[in-house]
Amino acid sequence: MPRTSLRRLAAAVLLCSVVSACSAQPPCEGVTVGKAAEGLQIDVGKGELRRIGGEFFGFNLENTEFQLSLWDRQARRVPPEVVAALKPFQGAVYRFPGGTTANYYPWRKSTGEIGARSAVRINDWIDLPRIDFGIEEYLAFVNQVGGRPWYVLNLLGGLGAPAELDALVDEAQALAAHFRDRHVKVLRWELGNELDRAQDMWPSEKYLRHARAVLAAVRSVDPSARFVGMMADFDAQKSRGITASQYNRAVAEGLEKLRVHAYEQHLYYDGPPEGPNVPNRLRQLCRSIEDARKAGVSKDELEFWVTEHARWPQAGQGEQWKTSWRKSADLGAAIGIADVLIAFTQIPEVKGSALHALHGTSGPWPLFHKASKGAPFAPSVTLQAYGLLNQSMLPVVLPSRSSSASKAGYEGGYDARGAVLATPDRSRVAVWTVNRAGSEIPVRVKIPELAGRTMKAQLRYITAASTDAHNYEDPDAVKVRQDERRLEFDGSGIATYAVPARSVAALAMQPAAR
Repeated sequence: MPRTSLRRLAAAVLLCSVVSACSAQPPCEGVTVGKAAEGLQIDVGKGELRRIGGEFFGFNLENTEFQLSLWDRQARRVPPEVVAALKPFQGAVYRFPGGTTANYYPWRKSTGEIGARSAVRINDWIDLPRIDFGIEEYLAFVNQVGGRPWYVLNLLGGLGAPAELDALVDEAQALAAHFRDRHVKVLRWELGNELDRAQDMWPSEKYLRHARAVLAAVRSVDPSARFVGMMADFDAQKSRGITASQYNRAVAEGLEKLRVHAYEQHLYYDGPPEGPNVPNRLRQLCRSIEDARKAGVSKDELEFWVTEHARWPQAGQGEQWKTSWRKSADLGAAIGIADVLIAFTQIPEVKGSALHALHGTSGPWPLFHKASKGAPFAPSVTLQAYGLLNQSMLPVVLPSRSSSASKAGYEGGYDARGAVLATPDRSRVAVWTVNRAGSEIPVRVKIPELAGRTMKAQLRYITAASTDAHNYEDPDAVKVRQDERRLEFDGSGIATYAVPARSVAALAMQPAAR
């Protein structure tokens, strides 16, 4: 889970970047939304931009929150309705044991007979009598939902008790052997979590020293293991005269020598002041990509994984902070999540993401809600929107340029964004859109390869009368809807359709029967 105090300290830095340094940074190709007089225009270029798969949609599975809400201690299982909701995300990554928790996680205490496991303190907000949902339970769950394991290595030690590096190396080596003996292939091993900030404030030299040692320990067991390095996503060490770019280049230079070409970013957005607008965070991501390139990582080898992203609740402290938690799982949050995912399709370096966070507590960022005691869990509005895009995903991402009107007053400067995906033979095409405007808008999509064709289409979308709409108490308060239509593409490959106000929508098309 993110550290709220740190984000508050960083607010001025983030907001300043909206109007100064960020505006001068050349954006990633295809990410900037251009200006249009009305609605949304999507222009598709030639060929294909990239390919994506199930790993594009993932989840940050924070051990404690998951155990407290989505793990049935008596039945020793995840509720069947939760499993059913996650099964459509085939190939998704499940980042474990989560964010900050990973820096204190004693994995050996999460194995063996549950009744024999000892008490742990892996969070500064709660003590656990034991880890009920440990590594074995995690692996069984990932297998059950058709996901892929992703592990965040502990580079620090324990909460308030940093470990000696030799002990961390021993833990990592034994952990890798634990997975190997169970014939489990971890998709990526992530080297620590947010150690550049808050109470840790590790300089890049310390981070690299620990990362090198722990990496070598895992490689000694699994030479084919693939790693993801940590990168700063704001100027956390500005007081030391170190910018995020300086930090990131130092990390990339050090890890590149160890044949590590993958890095992570954490992006929180649309909850000012701690969560700047989406374009601000995309510019930070693009700067980090550029930092890695300048450090010598080749474009062909470079990978970025956004291992945490979500809407940040509005500003506040104490009870005021708590009252804003619902903004992390309402329609506004769903729109922000869809906005960044659509943008990610146009950044080939971004291989996948992990939505924060897989739990069903009453705290911020729930992906499931329980309306009342004994009731089944229901997917939140954010998970419904996430699933809507996932279910319409096709493997080929076409190069797309979005142009939008800007009438909704969004600080990012646009109302809508879109992207186009297809099968390799173009027999099926999907259009993802997000509309922040308070009214229905026309979408003009130009796909030259469909010139003169008639397509049968299904539009699935999620919308409500207000972006504050949620389904905390009533699972059916906001639901995915759908309707059928036909699109006629003219001789230039242009067709027009409409998407609802305040919506996330996916249009799935295939040739109409003659």
